[in-house]
Amino acid sequence: MDTKAFPTPALSALEKFPVVFNDQISYAGPLGAAWAPGRVNIIGEHTDYNDGFVLPAAVDRVAAFAGRMRADQTVRLWSQYFEEAAQFSLAGLPETFDAQRADLPGWARYILGVVSELTRDGIPLHGFDAVVGGDVPLGSGMSSSASLEVATAQTCSFFSNGTFSIGNTDATLTPMQVAAVCQRAEHVASGLRSGILDQAASCLGRPGKAVLLDCRSYEYRYIPFDTPGISLMVIDTNVRRELASSGYNERRQQCEEATKLLHDMITPDDPDAAAQVKALRDISPTQFAHYKDRLPEILRKRAGYIIAENERVFQAVAALEKGDIEAVGPILWRGHAGLRDEYQVSCLELDILVDIAHSVDGVLGARMLGGGFGGCTINLVRNEAIEPLRLAVERYYPERSGRQAIIDICRAAGGPGQAVV
Repeated sequence: MDTKAFPTPALSALEKFPVVFNDQISYAGPLGAAWAPGRVNIIGEHTDYNDGFVLPAAVDRVAAFAGRMRADQTVRLWSQYFEEAAQFSLAGLPETFDAQRADLPGWARYILGVVSELTRDGIPLHGFDAVVGGDVPLGSGMSSSASLEVATAQTCSFFSNGTFSIGNTDATLTPMQVAAVCQRAEHVASGLRSGILDQAASCLGRPGKAVLLDCRSYEYRYIPFDTPGISLMVIDTNVRRELASSGYNERRQQCEEATKLLHDMITPDDPDAAAQVKALRDISPTQFAHYKDRLPEILRKRAGYIIAENERVFQAVAALEKGDIEAVGPILWRGHAGLRDEYQVSCLELDILVDIAHSVDGVLGARMLGGGFGGCTINLVRNEAIEPLRLAVERYYPERSGRQAIIDICRAAGGPGQAVV
């Protein structure tokens, strides 16, 4: 077969498929694969669920499915990462979601969630057998769950026998509609009240581009992010976190409380302005400076971070559109300080990695990546500084944290795909 169209994890899953599913059932379609990328978020952390702005880029790490369509409503899965099987039925979805979810391992619940939400939207689906693989690090802040969700939607489209398509023209669902379906699936599968950043970044990936996304209107445009001599290093703390059981949902609730209080403060002074305050994205820096001292300290910190972070997104976009990628570096340092001190979602290991990066000449900027409480840092690095940063991390991170870091170099890459063998 011609393997040029397939990313490596899809090829691995294709090779595994006949080994796992060797019962010789009669399949209703050809062997093929579908995949979707993980992402890094350059700037704009935790702003998505505040109706704000984000600047992610899809990366060359994917979740992948490989398999065949069945003639019935059964879905059988094998995870290469966890080396375990899972099975559920399309029959009765979405009403049977809760009952079927209880019997599935955690990774398969995301897949069931997407299938259930597609069914809720009236999308006709077929059963399938598939091996699930990928090389997006789990729990690292690179959106392994979102890439799995978007890859599931691509797989369902591939195995729909032509009844369900994804695209910008004459398609059943646009990429942003797929992102919204996958966001809902994340909510029901994990209990995490996530914004749409991760799923949108996976759906909209384009080589050499970042995406400026308005998380309220879903409007987006592509921003150049491919500068010779500059690389993205992602450094994994090896600290894993469950965001639903961490402070993630608590931060979202605190932002909603701050929005309500600020709305109520503004109303007596300017009722017309208050009518526009639906989320923290609607509070200007000037308004916040005027009213912030009337907020409880914890809400002042949370709101202050979000309002400043939205401003940092536009600062980064302006720099990139001028071709001044080096100006993005200080924006990353400031973003990490806000996440550490105001939003308080960093951890010792993340702070150590950022501190090490700060000590290496040629590192333009670094910050924690993703929801926080563990995971990775993103580092914007001149190519000649890649090896010095690697050596510094390998030497000092174990000394200061007692852990070994995992270092990776990523590039802005394309979005989801599918191909027939």
